[in-house]
Amino acid sequence: MKIWIDALTPKQALFFNVVKEWLTKRGHEVFSTTRAGYGASMLSSITRYDLVVVGRHGATRYEKLIESSKRVKTLSKIVYDKKFDVALSFSSPECARVSFGLGIPHVNFSDSPHAVQASRLTVPLSRTLFTPWIIPKRVWVQYGIRREDVVQYRAIDASIWLRGWIFKDMRKELHLKDKPTITIRMHEEHASYLLEGGSGPLDVIRKVTEKYSDEANIVILSRYGHWHSDLRRELGKKILVLDSAVDGPSLIKSSDVFIGMGGTMSHEAALLGVPVISAYPGEATLIERFLMRRKLIFRPCSVQELMKVLDRFLREKRVRWGFGRRAVSLWKLMEDPEEKVASKIEDVGKKV
Repeated sequence: MKIWIDALTPKQALFFNVVKEWLTKRGHEVFSTTRAGYGASMLSSITRYDLVVVGRHGATRYEKLIESSKRVKTLSKIVYDKKFDVALSFSSPECARVSFGLGIPHVNFSDSPHAVQASRLTVPLSRTLFTPWIIPKRVWVQYGIRREDVVQYRAIDASIWLRGWIFKDMRKELHLKDKPTITIRMHEEHASYLLEGGSGPLDVIRKVTEKYSDEANIVILSRYGHWHSDLRRELGKKILVLDSAVDGPSLIKSSDVFIGMGGTMSHEAALLGVPVISAYPGEATLIERFLMRRKLIFRPCSVQELMKVLDRFLREKRVRWGFGRRAVSLWKLMEDPEEKVASKIEDVGKKV
């Protein structure tokens, strides 16, 4: 079969790079696209995932609409010429619209029903939707897909690429000092589900830096260029600011505490047994709530409480060991969904 994948974000590049490997070793031809801006292409040098850039990422609602329209037009010509049998995306509106318009079955993957806009634009146009078992099928049915077309796998998405990850010693690679490392992941300010809310991350970063810059390495993972200059101008050499083109799993594994303002890297940290403090600016997602119940993510109610939790995680080794034990227990609950996913995609493609 000829399969098209539209991978839009760093998380999707990590996820679909593995799915692509599952499919190519079964003899299928896979063609993958992405978009410029905050997209999957930023991780191509790390994942070695060959991605063709089509269009760009819009920041505001107006820009998202215009850039999406442009992508639909350009992708339509590419996809029409290549005559794919099936299309895969993680709720890409352009992939869903183009595949639907050209009569190609769209297979959706999503662990994010809270992304209302993307879900409303893609789920009704999807032949099949894959989702972690934590998310009830009824959550997806309300978006317009039949219950029998929702396929659950017993895995958190981050586990799919972490299973085969080759970890590096990022303390050595980044020349970090011999002291604890606090890694902070900034939030996705341009996500459609956060455009009207979400507090800035600077207050957390300022307080953590003020208290711990002498006794810990403070590494900030920024998503956009303007944060680089703002943070460096204000905090200077007290912190290390990195962009998204970094080996995230290895950095997390080399950290003593992870403060996450998004979802994916917090999930990675939880699965790797690294203490996670969630400062996600939106409501807790279904995946985050699950990990909170298993005591793999802690979500403070205020910056003051966050600082108290951080201090405990840094100073008590027994607490950190507990995260490791609970992470091992979680891995034992999960499956490797390779056969389930690959065979279902083949079934969908054959029914065209």
